[in-house]
Amino acid sequence: MTDNFHVKKPVYPVLSILCSVLIFSGSLIFAKSIWGIFFLLSVFLLLTISGYGKTCFFMLPFIIIYTGIFSVIFYFSSGRDAAFAVQMAVRFGGVALAVIPGLALEPVLLVRNLTQLKCPRLITLGMLITLSFIPVLAKEINQIRGAMKTRGASSFWKPSVFYRAFLIPLVVRLVNISDTLTLSVETRGFINSDVKPSCYKKINFTMKDTIFTIFFFSIFIVCTVLFILEKK
Repeated sequence: MTDNFHVKKPVYPVLSILCSVLIFSGSLIFAKSIWGIFFLLSVFLLLTISGYGKTCFFMLPFIIIYTGIFSVIFYFSSGRDAAFAVQMAVRFGGVALAVIPGLALEPVLLVRNLTQLKCPRLITLGMLITLSFIPVLAKEINQIRGAMKTRGASSFWKPSVFYRAFLIPLVVRLVNISDTLTLSVETRGFINSDVKPSCYKKINFTMKDTIFTIFFFSIFIVCTVLFILEKK
């Protein structure tokens, strides 16, 4: 399911995760200033021209609807305070935008990068299984929901139907998948030992990553300086 968001040439994986953290932090820091909007728009444009265009435009309708709904809610809940609603829009928009670098990144690339940086084996393996399991879980839930409709399950939210027709099959499927994953890990020789792991394909920090880093941190630093000057 998330494969549709992956890009062919993402930014250096560890840098992608760092950018996600900084986008989220920046949206919270600059939310009370006009520079918050400038920061999000600049980062969105930078991601678009850096190879994330497909993912950005996939996410754009969600970002607009998501921030719009919560902005309206906070607008009326704050007594029609437009400034407060804009601040919340920047915060929620930053959360949605921070997802893009990680969403566009294949889990295996991040694991390879962390392995190159000598991250503990248990962490990299656990991260790979966790990230890969999310789309599998979503697929299993959709299949069970489809089977319920085929068998004429009356209501998904009815306790007896939810327990017998959805929860039990889901738990059984998860147990079977976990057993399969365990055998797969053992078969492929993944062990927790002092043996130095190897990478099938190394992840290198390219010129594109350097240019992206310069522009991204320039945007972040400029917005920080302007935000501080505005507060003085």
